[in-house]
Amino acid sequence: MSKTLYRFAALALVAPVLLSGCSSTTNSVAPSVTAPASGGASSPATSQATLGPKITLTYWTHTFGPMNDENKKLITQFEQQNPNITVDYSVIPNDQFFTKMLTAISTGTGPDVFNMSSTYIPSYLTSNVVSAVDPSAFGYSSQADLQNGWASGAFNLVTQGGQVYGIPDEYDVSALAINKAQFVAAGLDPSKPPQTWADVMLDSQKLVTYKNGQITHRGFDFYYLPNFYWLDFANLSLQYGGHLLSADGTKSAINSPENTLALQWWSDWVYKYKLGGPQYSLKDATNPVSDFTSGSVSMFMIYPWAVSAIQQSPVWKDTEIVPMPQVNPANPVTHVYGYFWMVNKASTQQAAAWKFINFLSSQPDQWLTNAGYIQPKKGWTTSAAAKTFPFLDVWLQSEAEAQPGESSTKMPQIRSVLQNTIETIVSNGTAPAQALSQADGQINTALQQ
Repeated sequence: MSKTLYRFAALALVAPVLLSGCSSTTNSVAPSVTAPASGGASSPATSQATLGPKITLTYWTHTFGPMNDENKKLITQFEQQNPNITVDYSVIPNDQFFTKMLTAISTGTGPDVFNMSSTYIPSYLTSNVVSAVDPSAFGYSSQADLQNGWASGAFNLVTQGGQVYGIPDEYDVSALAINKAQFVAAGLDPSKPPQTWADVMLDSQKLVTYKNGQITHRGFDFYYLPNFYWLDFANLSLQYGGHLLSADGTKSAINSPENTLALQWWSDWVYKYKLGGPQYSLKDATNPVSDFTSGSVSMFMIYPWAVSAIQQSPVWKDTEIVPMPQVNPANPVTHVYGYFWMVNKASTQQAAAWKFINFLSSQPDQWLTNAGYIQPKKGWTTSAAAKTFPFLDVWLQSEAEAQPGESSTKMPQIRSVLQNTIETIVSNGTAPAQALSQADGQINTALQQ
């Protein structure tokens, strides 16, 4: 699948448009039944006649507290409205999710429903292990009608051969969170946040504190988590003009001057200027922004989903969200990725699975308010939830500047190479040029397998 398929216009994301979709049905499911007001159970005759047979759906997601909590609330509501359907929900740790999911679905033991990162989706589509969306489950007569209910381009990342295979769960663009109180304490003006990465370096030199040669507080730092290294890298690489793959997606392009500059900046951050590093990170996979919410770092790269986690922390009162710093402010670029709800093609409960996804995706205001998940249905920016979502103007600006980067059917292997490459640079002090040279060969080997 060419990487061109995965590029979508930033304007499509900004447009007040977005979300709703579905897949192939192999069994019928009765319409939703509202739970009795009294809370009492339906009579046996009613259950048999109108509710259909008892069904258990398995549903897997990665770990993120606000998202997990919202899923649990919606599952309870769904089960109340559909007494014959039970949803068995499993939350898989972030550092295990992608490997466990890929192994399970390739061996026929995966869940009926799951959410999946856009970077991994090409391998699922090519392997033919997920079902095409059934538009009738969402009240549409065709996939074309389904797509018209969402922002233009919302389904590009899950489309193959003219068929849509997933429903948008979240669209994530990047911004910078700053702690205003810590800025003031360091003599910095929080109303003048850093515009460039050079500014980040200068501000951090005023924010950092040391004790006995060890950092006790950082001005800025990166995510040092296995599933987040690619997000760190994507923002820097895109801004420097770098790429992971060649234009046709068949060869590695990681060993380039642009990517060398991006990773040299990160290496200098750790070793030359001694402003941060993996040894100082909390590395909490259940709360990826814990370095910021704990107050141990003054600036942090965040995504909309991080808002709900920060709101639940003591630093929220001092938090300002500002545009992402740029290599070249005259040509701003931010990174975007997404997650999609998908149905396992091996599932024997196709209709029930898509009915469940329809229910989940019909609550965009709840997802935005409670989990910080942007679900881009048409008109979402004018909803009551959007109007009260913190720093909406910053997120919309980021969407206007957003690029998704490349994707590939070999992305699991490529991300593993990228993680190892970054770790050898920031943890072992390997020169970026040397590390990227090794990575280039490893990615080419993966692409040829």
